[in-house]
Amino acid sequence: MSVRPRGRLWSFIAFTCLIALIPLSLFLAGFVIIRARLCWLFRSQVTKQIFSDSRQKTILLTGGKMTKALQLTRFFKRAGHRVILTETSKYKASGHAFSNCVDTFELLPQTTEGYGAFKERIINLVRKHNVDEIIPVSSPTEAQWISRLMQEKDIGCTVQHHTMKTIEVLDDKYNLCVAAREAGLTAPEVYSIETRDQLKRFNFSASKKTYILKSTIYDPIERLRRPRLPFEGQEKYFNELSISPERPWVMQEFIDGSEYCTHTVAHQGKITLHCCCPSSDFQLRYKHVEHPSIFEWVDKFVSTFKITGQISFDFIVDQSGRVLPIECNPRTHSALTAFYNSDHVSTAYLPPETAENDKAQKICTPERDARETFWLYYELYLLISSRSIREIRKQFSLLFQGKEAVLDPFDVKPFLMVNHWQIPALLASAILSGKPWVRIDFNIGKLVEAGGD
Repeated sequence: MSVRPRGRLWSFIAFTCLIALIPLSLFLAGFVIIRARLCWLFRSQVTKQIFSDSRQKTILLTGGKMTKALQLTRFFKRAGHRVILTETSKYKASGHAFSNCVDTFELLPQTTEGYGAFKERIINLVRKHNVDEIIPVSSPTEAQWISRLMQEKDIGCTVQHHTMKTIEVLDDKYNLCVAAREAGLTAPEVYSIETRDQLKRFNFSASKKTYILKSTIYDPIERLRRPRLPFEGQEKYFNELSISPERPWVMQEFIDGSEYCTHTVAHQGKITLHCCCPSSDFQLRYKHVEHPSIFEWVDKFVSTFKITGQISFDFIVDQSGRVLPIECNPRTHSALTAFYNSDHVSTAYLPPETAENDKAQKICTPERDARETFWLYYELYLLISSRSIREIRKQFSLLFQGKEAVLDPFDVKPFLMVNHWQIPALLASAILSGKPWVRIDFNIGKLVEAGGD
């Protein structure tokens, strides 16, 4: 996969294209609004704008630049809750701040300012807005800080997240596989790598398996460049890697099979929400599929470790049907967009507190008529770069039969502002600074760049 850096010229081209496409976005926004009104007029089934929840709360969400944060904002607001959406100052141009489901948009300190500044700001916001619940839609660094925040005595609200001990297991690919085996679950062969010598001494010829290297510290560029080991010239590749006990890597068995991603919400070891979608290296389409073996694996893991919070897995199901975890993110997954027309997500995140209702609660899964979600301008880029009639047909099929992840007939401003304000603002900054990037991620709402979040 190409990770060629894009400089000022590409930033200018992308910026110009997004500005030129404003009329298309305005047309689409107008079209979905009119269609929704006509469907309502003729009593066709449409997504409800408001579905009340008597247990009104004030909820603080982080990660305001990301589509999954917007999706949660809509779920909670339409269930009658008050939503405070937050994001770091780098993304102050977030298009989601314009959503009619956001009550207040607040800025957080940059991660470079440290945990102390983050903690102080969050606690001030909790007091200012009388927050009842914090639900993080976080980056890897912020996920750890939220766990530390849970240990503080003066937060003033509930935090729906994992403990630091749980994070250390889930967010580490080596520890995850070890924990899975201890729970009696299947997991791939995995090695913790803390020095280059470990790689150079490893006897690849003694095994018929192939492997890939993954950094245990999140790196948006490294994850796009993972050659299969062994290969000729791999020592040069090893020498280019920054490996140390402080920055360990994982060498994981390469599994040939079908890839899936899951997003799950659990409370005290019981699943309240779950979805499973076909996946890939860079996934920007989500369509729920029923996969009993994967659900059983997740259910046993969640119950064994008494998980509370959001947990997302990447799996490979090999040719023999074995379910093998390759990664876990103890935070929100973008597959949440598959629930776009569900009325029950809010209840799954904020379940009834009585034991009687808890027993009766069903697991929330995407609606059967939910279409595959996608991000328009990424798919248009794939369309114009298609190299065969088959690829072109596939793209058109998605565009006409799928669901644009951000565009909502009752909340169209985020679609306009993300594509023509948030991303262009980041591109304008890249033009001025000359800082290279490798990809525009419309889903996360950022430019993927070295050292990025």
